[in-house]
Amino acid sequence: MSLSVVADPELRERLRCLRVIAAQANVSAIGAATWEEVEQAWDGAKLGFVVYASSLPGAPEDAIEQLAARAGRLLVALADDADVCLPSGVTSVPRPIPEETLVLLARGVRPSSIHSRANFNPVDFIQMLAMSGATQVVVISQGDDDMGVIEVRGGDVWTAFDGMGSGEAAFARLIRPEMRARIGPHAESAKERTIFKGLHELMLDSLRRIDEGEVSLPPPLSPRQLEAATFTQEQLARRVVELTAEARRLLMQRSYADAVRALSELSELEPNSQLVRANLEHLRRLGYPK
Repeated sequence: MSLSVVADPELRERLRCLRVIAAQANVSAIGAATWEEVEQAWDGAKLGFVVYASSLPGAPEDAIEQLAARAGRLLVALADDADVCLPSGVTSVPRPIPEETLVLLARGVRPSSIHSRANFNPVDFIQMLAMSGATQVVVISQGDDDMGVIEVRGGDVWTAFDGMGSGEAAFARLIRPEMRARIGPHAESAKERTIFKGLHELMLDSLRRIDEGEVSLPPPLSPRQLEAATFTQEQLARRVVELTAEARRLLMQRSYADAVRALSELSELEPNSQLVRANLEHLRRLGYPK
């Protein structure tokens, strides 16, 4: 998989472009704030597409020509008053780049699918979100497995959740070097805050624990667990009502095996519900699921 680059001196614009791209395609993409960082990015790598702001600090006069020779596709973002002569095959776009342009660019690299995995380093990505003051649910994966969720609200790390728990311990498990990050389906979830440290302290403590071998690898999340972890408040409430009605109907019909399925899903959404636990325990004493 080739590497793609968003080269723009403004953090918010880089992050906006990366977030749109991450939601659309399975690509490995990074941000660059200077020409030096662009050169570091392409060292030994084949470049896919490059989004390049002509105002990038440190860029040589032939920067566009160099990029055009290395990139599969090059978009040059120009300010309204910019006067730049572009070589054949290079596309100019206004800056900031319209979102629909970024969507088409990302989808042109590889069609979007439910199995897409954007190859972003979790530490770098969380730092960009925090610095921009963003609110976003970030899904953390390893290979094809979803391992957990980190949520940032208003630039603060709000919570982290995986198959072993939540809070600071989960955050440390999810930023291991082999993990990758992508934008989740919602900007905000239904989860309560579990992390109260500042990002700098949280990162240092987590990386220290990883270096000292104190951090285990969490188990993958099931699709149902991931869905529950990324629900908004409204979606969570609606799904709980739906499952409660379904479980009640199945119990009345004595469809006990199906009732266990509905109650099990409900228990993941409402783990503290005594009624759900009691019904599940009763069905298990009856031998369900069989």
